[in-house]
Amino acid sequence: MDLVFSDIHADIDALDTILGMVSSQEFKKRYGEFSRIINLGDILERGVHPKEVLSRLKSLQESYPLYSVMGNHDEGFLYNRLVSASSLESMDAHAKLNSEDMSFFKENKDGTFGNQEFIDKKYGLFCVHGGPLDPKNITPKNAQNDSWLYQRSWQRLTAEDFEFFTYAGYHYKASSAFDEARKHVKNHIILCGHQHQEEAIMQDGIIHRLYPDLKPIKEKISGHILERKEIEINSSNNYLIRLGIGGPEGHYVKDSEVPHFAIVQHDTKKVILFAIYPTD
Repeated sequence: MDLVFSDIHADIDALDTILGMVSSQEFKKRYGEFSRIINLGDILERGVHPKEVLSRLKSLQESYPLYSVMGNHDEGFLYNRLVSASSLESMDAHAKLNSEDMSFFKENKDGTFGNQEFIDKKYGLFCVHGGPLDPKNITPKNAQNDSWLYQRSWQRLTAEDFEFFTYAGYHYKASSAFDEARKHVKNHIILCGHQHQEEAIMQDGIIHRLYPDLKPIKEKISGHILERKEIEINSSNNYLIRLGIGGPEGHYVKDSEVPHFAIVQHDTKKVILFAIYPTD
């Protein structure tokens, strides 16, 4: 079973809440025990505890396979690009990071950091922060200094019936995402984050939006209210599943946000989306 989270955004309390939940005996008894972790990016910026988050993730690497992709905020910090919505307190906390802290991000031979995607053909997973489209196929020749906004870390699912570019990134249709992922994995589950809101779409010849029909079920586990939404996976179909925000600490509507995560159950062929609410 895989533990998946996205957009932790330097929120150590949220990360520890997620880890405490999935490590509890109650959770393991009901849903199983995770054997690896998939981080869908944006572990930095907005929140005020980047050092603690990086330390926790490096510690997890000692016990579990941890697969990470780059988020746009991770890139923003590493490449000194201004990305919106970090407070002065957050920027000050990030300014105190040292080379040992940043060693979590592996530098590539071309000077870039980390991976834009994690593909697992055995389980049919195509994991990205924003979207799976190949930047070479969507970046115009005259993009020049804006070409980085077409990367998988910046792509975002559109609610429109057309694709377009803004300075928030390239907005793609679900059909394009499925077409691209099929080049790598025949029947696949695209896992992404970036937009901070859950979504679930299925392709079985035509495209269906599953999310509105997912029934949320709440239960009390490990001192919290855990809300789940289950997506049964048919191995003949394709899926695009977007996780909600993992770390709401620095989010501008944080009072209405809670930590989100997901698990991928390979034996029962399910993806389950979770949100963790306080009991009061």
